Amino acid sequence: MVTDTDAAERMVERLLAVKWDDDAVDAHQRSRSRLTREFLRRTAQWAQAVGATEGWPFSDLAGALDPEVAVDPALLARLEIDPEADAPFPIRPEIAAAIVRWAALGDLPRQRFPELDDPYEPMLALFDRGGAYSLSHGFIELGSGTFPIRSLAERAVLAPVPIDDATLAKLDHEG
Repeated sequence: MVTDTDAAERMVERLLAVKWDDDAVDAHQRSRSRLTREFLRRTAQWAQAVGATEGWPFSDLAGALDPEVAVDPALLARLEIDPEADAPFPIRPEIAAAIVRWAALGDLPRQRFPELDDPYEPMLALFDRGGAYSLSHGFIELGSGTFPIRSLAERAVLAPVPIDDATLAKLDHEG
């Protein structure tokens, strides 16, 4: 069993540090679309590689790679929505848990599949660019726009696109 508790804790902190800024949604619409596309491509490739196609794009990639990966439930509880809070945590709990469980794998994914990029980094970058997302009838809604999910096979064959800060800033500036 592989469990990198420190990495899981760092991921929870990263998720809790996201500043949900609905005003940023329009300003970052193009980059958020790019990040969504890359998230779907990467998770499709990982789902195929580890046999976690059920429930894609939000399948249990970590559990498929290491069924014994475990994260302290108290750590995950920090991400639960607080009904008393003014601004509830806007990530669906099962998705937040999937991201934290992936982090808990530490270097195992890179060791087993060095050719594949981190599946959740595009989603984390999307969060960092303000605003959340929602799912609706085969689309990921990004505030002022939607992005089609399509099939796992269609997304898995796409070429990677750059998602570095400079490229994302340029996309938003062009928009």
